Parts: sequence; C-alpha cells; structure tokens
Amino acid sequence: MNKVWQYFLLGIVVAIVGLFVANFIASILNMIMNYETAYVISICMYLSVVVVTCTGIIIAKLNK
Repeated sequence: MNKVWQYFLLGIVVAIVGLFVANFIASILNMIMNYETAYVISICMYLSVVVVTCTGIIIAKLNK
C-alpha cells in the first residue's frame, strides 16, 4: 500500500509541474495568438508528452 501512495504523490507533483510548464509555454505562444488559445495548446502538448512517456513506461514494464 505504501507504493500506491508514492505513485499517487508522484502523480500530483507531475500534475502541478505540468501546470507551470503549460503556463510557461502559453506565455511564449502568447506572442502569436491570444492567451486562452495558447494555454489550451500548451496543455495539449504537455498531456501528449505525459501520455507518450507513460505508455513507454508501461510497455517497458510489460516486456520484462
């Protein structure tokens, strides 16, 4: 059960870091589009990276 809480805490930390990353990317993209659109695009970019990373980790664990 201790492992579950470690992964849960890690997930929360990754989510919070993702908000900061998305905000940073949105501020960069804000130069060429409005902020709301830039923020949505940056959230989608971050979620894409997370999904690809998690899929790679799961596949690597299944192959062991």
